[in-house]
Amino acid sequence: MRIIGGTLKRRKLRFPKTYATRPVTDRAKETIFNVLGTLCEGAIVLDLFAGSGSLGIEALSRGAKEVYFVDSARIAVSCIERNLGDLVLTRGAHVLQLTVPGAISNLKKQDKKFDLIFLDPPHNKGLIKKILNVLGHSDILNSFGTIVVGHSNHEGLPEHLEKLRCQRSIKLGQTFISFLERQDKV
Repeated sequence: MRIIGGTLKRRKLRFPKTYATRPVTDRAKETIFNVLGTLCEGAIVLDLFAGSGSLGIEALSRGAKEVYFVDSARIAVSCIERNLGDLVLTRGAHVLQLTVPGAISNLKKQDKKFDLIFLDPPHNKGLIKKILNVLGHSDILNSFGTIVVGHSNHEGLPEHLEKLRCQRSIKLGQTFISFLERQDKV
């Protein structure tokens, strides 16, 4: 697994050796960041179910100002910290060992706001709807901010999302990458 673009292009990343963590393929990463274009530049990013930190580290490589990495598994948090250390990425990187709902609640209490959120939970566990509802009610996503959701073809997006609208979905094998944008009523 490697970084595919930005200032750290071609650098290798470690991956947690656990069955619970599924790596984001280079193809999926390339698709995500091609769609996002320059959205990472200067962005405040939240990487939920971060695993190895691959998506958040890619965002830092492409100019994100800050990235908050969230994972509840100690082995994943250790892997993220090692990857950040190997790449000397300490400025702007925050690693939180919390459940995703706990992290969202914690960040809301701190009045944190994000321009971009990566949400790639374990597939087919019913987590997409639950976490999108929590995000929709938390107001931690800035107006017109983007949520990138990785989900299986067996677990689609909810039809009605609080303040969120699906702008695009791309099928990659058995996985979909969906891009949601916050839509505030005027």
